[in-house]
Amino acid sequence: MASNLLAGFPAQAPAKPSTKLRFADVAVTATAKDFAGIYRGKQYHQPDFDAVLDRALAAGVEKVVLTGMSLSDAATNLSIAKSRPEGSCFVTIGIHPYHAAEPDAEPDGGEDGHFAKLAQTVRDALAPTSGGISLLAAFGELGLDYDRLIHASKEAQIRTFKRQLDLFVAEKLDLPLFLHCRAAYDDFVEVIKPYLPNLPRRGLVHSFVGSAEQMKGLVEMGFDVSVNGFSFQDRESLEMAREVPLDRLQIETDAPWGEIPAGSEVAKKYLTNAPSLPQSKKKDKFELGLMVKGRNESCTIDRVAFVVAGLKGCTVEEVAEAAWRNSVKMFGLGEK
Repeated sequence: MASNLLAGFPAQAPAKPSTKLRFADVAVTATAKDFAGIYRGKQYHQPDFDAVLDRALAAGVEKVVLTGMSLSDAATNLSIAKSRPEGSCFVTIGIHPYHAAEPDAEPDGGEDGHFAKLAQTVRDALAPTSGGISLLAAFGELGLDYDRLIHASKEAQIRTFKRQLDLFVAEKLDLPLFLHCRAAYDDFVEVIKPYLPNLPRRGLVHSFVGSAEQMKGLVEMGFDVSVNGFSFQDRESLEMAREVPLDRLQIETDAPWGEIPAGSEVAKKYLTNAPSLPQSKKKDKFELGLMVKGRNESCTIDRVAFVVAGLKGCTVEEVAEAAWRNSVKMFGLGEK
């Protein structure tokens, strides 16, 4: 029996672009253990994130944003960003809902001490480089995730979400927010709505999975929405991705996660004209300079653009250029 996952969506695969495209991958988790060669607690190969970024650059990914999961990530992400070509790599700093219980466990000053450290880390990161740009693109990742409450309870997530928004307002930060909302839409809206008058640059709700109606609610509040392979796994999210207005759309890989499986229906239908990926090997056959099978990378972002174009029935060029323009408009990313 044939699946109806893509029933009613355009049947035609997007054509191969006539020119080389440029991309901003607005969500890559550099501190994920996969990039250190560790899978399920076992070391398989040496760290290779520099090679990952080199492959991305070769694939037209001119800008990469390294997402901050916790306070401890900030130094690592900033060090990576500083080591890359000027204007090509940026960071976010904040506390992901998975880490929402960490402030309360802070040994140095408790919760208040943790947020004081966060505020100081953000202030330090705002300082411009020798080239005159700040590596800090956004405040976050912050928000709610009720999919995996094993990491932190709803109560801890809401408390940490509010504390970060309070910090943002108190510090008068001139930044957009980098937001997370997974299986928590109603509570997310209830928390953030009172803060909207103090969020002039709004922000991005990244890696969004949900309904078209929910996406429209986020857009109506002034937020952009970004999609990746997670947004293409069920009918509801596919319809949502199709409906994101081009002037509010951003794209990402969410690497090392968010892969679009080659055997998936969306891949078979919409990636037939996408460029081939670089050579890869299994993690236990690792070779520096090659991709690792099953680990997503920033160099695959054109595939996100192909799928969105296929769902919308437009060209890959339209999707890529709109997403680039929106990301640069929101985050700056060293562009004038």
